[in-house]
Amino acid sequence: MFCKNHAEVAAVERCVGCAESFCGDCLVEVLGQKYCGSCKVMAIKGPPPIKEGDEDCEAASKALMYSLIGIFCFGIILGPIAVAKAVEARKEIRANPRLAGLAKANVGLLLGITEVLLWVLGMINRARNL
Repeated sequence: MFCKNHAEVAAVERCVGCAESFCGDCLVEVLGQKYCGSCKVMAIKGPPPIKEGDEDCEAASKALMYSLIGIFCFGIILGPIAVAKAVEARKEIRANPRLAGLAKANVGLLLGITEVLLWVLGMINRARNL
């Protein structure tokens, strides 16, 4: 195994950040861990902050909240509400790129649909057992 930066030099360790192999000259110790030049900046500064001006989509947060509560109670009511809020959030995020929360909207949509399907399947199962 050779250094990523120096193809003729044998690697001694991997960077904790990117897991690439490097020689001793390419690694720097930060807080007891070995990092390459690119990853040491993130280790020192921390992850990049949320961009100023970006805001969380309220509909996405509500979709996720409704879907999570619907898992435990009132899924047949909260599931469709979560789906509607998730669709609304996805439209808002598509229209305004400064809105964050697409992952929340997607999870809310998936959980809402799952809740409704499970409820329908449960009702079909109960009807068969009558």
